[in-house]
Amino acid sequence: MKKLRKTVAVLLALAMILSLAACTKDTGSENPTNAPTQEAAQPTKAEQKTDDGNKTDDGNKTPETTPEPTAEVLPPLAISVSLPSDNEHVADGTNDVEMQYYQKLIDGIQAYTNTNITWEWLAQATYYDDEHLGLKIATGDVADVLVVGKNAAFLDAAENGLFWDLAPYIDEFDNLATIPEATRQNASYNGKMYGLPRSRTLARNGLGYRLDWLNNLGLAEPTTWEDFEAMLYAFTYNDPDGNGVDDTVGLGLDNWGGVFNIMMTWFGVPNEWGLDASGNLIYKAETEEYKNALKAFRELYSEGVINNGANGIPDFREVDPGKARDQLLRQSLAGCGVQVLDDQRKVETYFEDNGLSTADEPIYTLQGYVDTGKGPLCYPTTGMNNMIAISTKNIKTEDQLRRVLGFLNDINDGEMLNLIEYGWEGETYRINDEGYVELFTAEELEANGVGSTKYNFGFNQVIPYFTAPANARPVDRNLYTSAITILEQELYAEDIQYCVPNYGASFTSDTYVTQGADLDKIIADAQLAFIVGEIDESGLNEAIKTWKQGGGDQVTKEMNDLYKASK
Repeated sequence: MKKLRKTVAVLLALAMILSLAACTKDTGSENPTNAPTQEAAQPTKAEQKTDDGNKTDDGNKTPETTPEPTAEVLPPLAISVSLPSDNEHVADGTNDVEMQYYQKLIDGIQAYTNTNITWEWLAQATYYDDEHLGLKIATGDVADVLVVGKNAAFLDAAENGLFWDLAPYIDEFDNLATIPEATRQNASYNGKMYGLPRSRTLARNGLGYRLDWLNNLGLAEPTTWEDFEAMLYAFTYNDPDGNGVDDTVGLGLDNWGGVFNIMMTWFGVPNEWGLDASGNLIYKAETEEYKNALKAFRELYSEGVINNGANGIPDFREVDPGKARDQLLRQSLAGCGVQVLDDQRKVETYFEDNGLSTADEPIYTLQGYVDTGKGPLCYPTTGMNNMIAISTKNIKTEDQLRRVLGFLNDINDGEMLNLIEYGWEGETYRINDEGYVELFTAEELEANGVGSTKYNFGFNQVIPYFTAPANARPVDRNLYTSAITILEQELYAEDIQYCVPNYGASFTSDTYVTQGADLDKIIADAQLAFIVGEIDESGLNEAIKTWKQGGGDQVTKEMNDLYKASK
């Protein structure tokens, strides 16, 4: 039904556009006002009916047939869409060529999605400010579809009915149904999803390590925690670089606490809030897995396979957050790092840029997780960057809502992604000999009469970027050519299924609002002190008890009340 509706919409829109094109000034480009996304299907001779509905154009009588049921053809959906973009050429309308391609893009979007859209462009730098988007939300003066931040003003307005809860509907749409559970939790508030998350890499965290050092030592790539420990020990004590000097460490960390969250997940520690055997929310610090993970990290530190200040390599607490890559890994002082994968990939690109390895044969590789016996588990990011909300101002009924969601679903189709990002084959890009999209240079665009690519500025802001495999891009750019960048992208895709959701992400405890910072500090301080050996297990237990009595138990109760109320 989806594709049939699109085809009918495209035919209607193209007929209207083509009738106008005859009166359009010739700009030297090929039909710049014509919608480019789908070819109109030409009717066969037998389908070309005369007024009696039963004759072909040559006057011959056709056999009587029973009409087949046809899908309901709805008129274009009229909606308004508000987006952040510094789209100056649209604002002043002085560049005729850019305006023609801007309109051509709009025509293509509207034809494909069967919509009639009023686009509202607001300055990128001030879009989210209180006096702009904040004021619009406060007064209810909002577009039908708009990009929002998950902040207090938006959530308060949503709770008071200004925005639709989309959670009950998104699984009806093939693209939106692919939003991962971890991302849904992060986009939700007290069990409701008032906006579609705009996708960002979810399975982004992992580790990297030196392949050449492994080869020097005759070790295999680590898959288990025992392998991982053995690799770190060998990288620290077995002269992996072969220089005869005790000047390396296995795991090079800096003072970014997030590294321990990544590794905790491998041990089955909840992503902040997990579910216990009874199906209740439980905070990570109250689980046995949490203590087991900290004991393993404490052992690594005490063995010296995490940088602890020995051999002239600074203790991880003395290295600024985010600097382990530059100060330890790129300098070949450490053989392994745990961070976001794009951070670890940059270690290898540094080696390639400096002639230490090649794009075809890297010496530093990536991995998403280490299996501690719990199976593959990955610590995710939030998987989102702001949200796309649908207001109840004009979208009053569920039928209207479903049509708007249909628009937001269809704009994730690969055909739409390519139109919005790349434009039109032969005008703004070519398909190269390898079958990839190759964008035209500025000179080629000028020669084709396009002038520039500003016509598409900002349109990607309304794309959630969740696409079902059946709707994948028909062709794409080849951005990843080296072995390490290809591996990075593969891990992003493969490890989504292993990401551990935070089951409490969508709930907000009143106690946590007022005491959360202090409660988090109790756990964070005790965690670090235990890892580096400043307190023992009884000291860790005492800190967890202090957390519970100081408000942690109340937060847990409130979180569970909210969680149960959402069921």
